[in-house]
Amino acid sequence: MLNNFELIPIFPTGLIKIKFKDHHKYNFPDIEKKVNKPPEWECSVNTSFPFIDEHDTLVPPIVNKNLMTDLKSSIVEVFKELNMPTNFEFIQFWYNTYRDNQGQEKHNHLTWVGSKNLYWCGIYYNKNSSPTKFHRDPGWYECQRFPNYENSPMDYVLSAGYSPPVEDGDILLFPPHLQHSVESQPYHKDKMRMTFSFNINLLSLPVEGREILPS
Repeated sequence: MLNNFELIPIFPTGLIKIKFKDHHKYNFPDIEKKVNKPPEWECSVNTSFPFIDEHDTLVPPIVNKNLMTDLKSSIVEVFKELNMPTNFEFIQFWYNTYRDNQGQEKHNHLTWVGSKNLYWCGIYYNKNSSPTKFHRDPGWYECQRFPNYENSPMDYVLSAGYSPPVEDGDILLFPPHLQHSVESQPYHKDKMRMTFSFNINLLSLPVEGREILPS
């Protein structure tokens, strides 16, 4: 085995996967609830984006409030362990439901919020989970992606997309600029894939040992 080289993965993109400690408290029925998606979404997902309505029958207001509180608690624990700022709030919080052959097109969250203090985005995989696919910046891909690195360490470094394995009860956090999608997959007719998505905003910005409130 050669030992005269080193693979250096500079500028890695970090994802944070968390086991949601309160997942057992949130079990939603497999009901077909039609909710309007934004007209610019080129997909077939049912979504409550950008918020869950106060009259929602699938996720009642008190459940919605408790869920956000519990999710934040789990995230704060991990952020503290990673020495990351914990002074954040949810600025958008919605659910997505998928049935047979439904999916979502490639997108990121930068264009939805318009906040310069957008911190992280997240997905809580509630039931019948399947992976979210994350995509490398298309400009980099067009310049650098060469034929088939499958079964090579370089596939992880140079791949055009990655789908981290997930299961019910996982929270996946990712940077707002990162393109991602949900591939259309067949589901059993009596099952519904359900996720909760959210964007979180920093309430103040740490600079040289002090905090500056956003202008």
